[in-house]
Amino acid sequence: MGDYQLNDWLIERKTLPDLVQSLCDGRLFSQIARLAASPSHTAQLLEGCTQDIAGYQIRREALIGTLCSISINFHIPILRSLSQTETAKILYFCASQLNRRENELTLTGRKPKRKKNQQLFILQSLPEVDPKLASRLLYHFKNIEAIFTAPEEALIRVEGIGKEKARKIREALTG
Repeated sequence: MGDYQLNDWLIERKTLPDLVQSLCDGRLFSQIARLAASPSHTAQLLEGCTQDIAGYQIRREALIGTLCSISINFHIPILRSLSQTETAKILYFCASQLNRRENELTLTGRKPKRKKNQQLFILQSLPEVDPKLASRLLYHFKNIEAIFTAPEEALIRVEGIGKEKARKIREALTG
């Protein structure tokens, strides 16, 4: 699952023919559901143009409906690329944006709407917990309650948390 990992983002690349084939054989939405369930932020990078699927018997409306479903129902942004070269450029630009954002990220502003993003927002309010560590904590413990009730020994099992950081987190949670 996911072809590229950029900071806390997982990007799945599919060519347009791959997308159509997955749709036709019934695998696409289970693949998209697995991607959406990832603890990382996710995006779908769709590579190719309509000439690439000229030999497939698929209506344009079906393709548009599929892309709308991925974006709206699964909350997965779709990035479009015409070629492998353009894909490389898009990944470079995404990495640049993420690096810029990581340096500017603060906890002020609008509350996130998606449950996963709300949980990550809450975790980043803990001492020394950045976006990457928040994602690792959520992936390891599965939910906020498990993190908040975890003893220091359990917190230490998460990559990036040592004894001191675990102590600070527990201290912040217990007062």
